[in-house]
Amino acid sequence: MARSRGSSSRAPARDESAADHVLPRLPALIISLTDHAAELNASAAPPTPAAAVEHLRAESISMIFDPTTRTLTADTPRGERITID
Repeated sequence: MARSRGSSSRAPARDESAADHVLPRLPALIISLTDHAAELNASAAPPTPAAAVEHLRAESISMIFDPTTRTLTADTPRGERITID
């Protein structure tokens, strides 16, 4: 049987939407993960979403999304967590 194309075309849009909500919040999580909050001052620029993703990859940190509570948790000993609006 042939698969319906309609159902497979919806998945990327849902993934892109989730990324649109998560990526802007990653820099705040990275500040918490790296303990740079104390180092930041008024003139320091916060990390970008791209820098946050690079850091997560370099440190092999997985992110776990809970759709019920809409939280994103870092798979680290401290389990840093952010809420996705």
